[in-house]
Amino acid sequence: MASTHGGERRRRILAVTALTAAGLLLWPGTAHAVDVTTTPTEARQGDAVRLEFSVPEERAGTKTNQVEVRLPADAPIAEVYPMSVNGWAPRISSRTLDKPVAGIHSSGVSTVTTAVTWVRVGESDPGPARLALSMGPMPQAERLTFEVVQTYADGTVVRWADAAGPHRAPALTLLPAAPGATGQAAHGGHGGPAAGAPAAADSGVDAPAAGAGGADEESGSADGMLAAGLLAGLGGGAAIGWLVSRWRRRDPDEATALAEVTGAVSTSSR
Repeated sequence: MASTHGGERRRRILAVTALTAAGLLLWPGTAHAVDVTTTPTEARQGDAVRLEFSVPEERAGTKTNQVEVRLPADAPIAEVYPMSVNGWAPRISSRTLDKPVAGIHSSGVSTVTTAVTWVRVGESDPGPARLALSMGPMPQAERLTFEVVQTYADGTVVRWADAAGPHRAPALTLLPAAPGATGQAAHGGHGGPAAGAPAAADSGVDAPAAGAGGADEESGSADGMLAAGLLAGLGGGAAIGWLVSRWRRRDPDEATALAEVTGAVSTSSR
């Protein structure tokens, strides 16, 4: 009986040891299984969408001070507008297409956004950086992959560009347009010139996020948010004036950070 009891005890110890070892082996993989994600994960071709990128903080003792989202070069999107995010200032990069694409507010857009870079200019919300773009119409593609370049305050650069592995690039699945849908491009030419925002961005001027986007976000109308972004004035002087007026009243360090983003002369806080 003693021998049987001792054997049972040994088997239990071995089982507990095996489970503990398995947990230790699996724990690092679970702890690091954090990706840049998008919300939503699906959209329809031809539609406009508000796409939010959630960028995790992976390094202890330092913060992310810049996030660049690069749009796919092989599937240009006619209109892209950064949404207002507390503590971050956006900069738009653009290029000129050989062949214009249909937009939401114009039938032909030749200057499109290639990347949006957010620079930290103040205190932001805790946790992952949540940076949103309103864009459309969605191209005729099955999937859009966005390369994300994350720069920390200590100079470390993390590229989320892999198809698999620990730093996978975020992607958006595009479904076929709904049967009978005319698509957002049917609005082309309605409401005024559309390409003004990307064209202004081509000059390297930081574009303010659409301040009027909040009501449109609550209503769930991505097309309304894009119109709000257009009307908010993404042009050169208006953009710098908006940013300077917003941050001038903050502390001197934030004013300096803003000056570096916009290229404007830093002014002391009032």
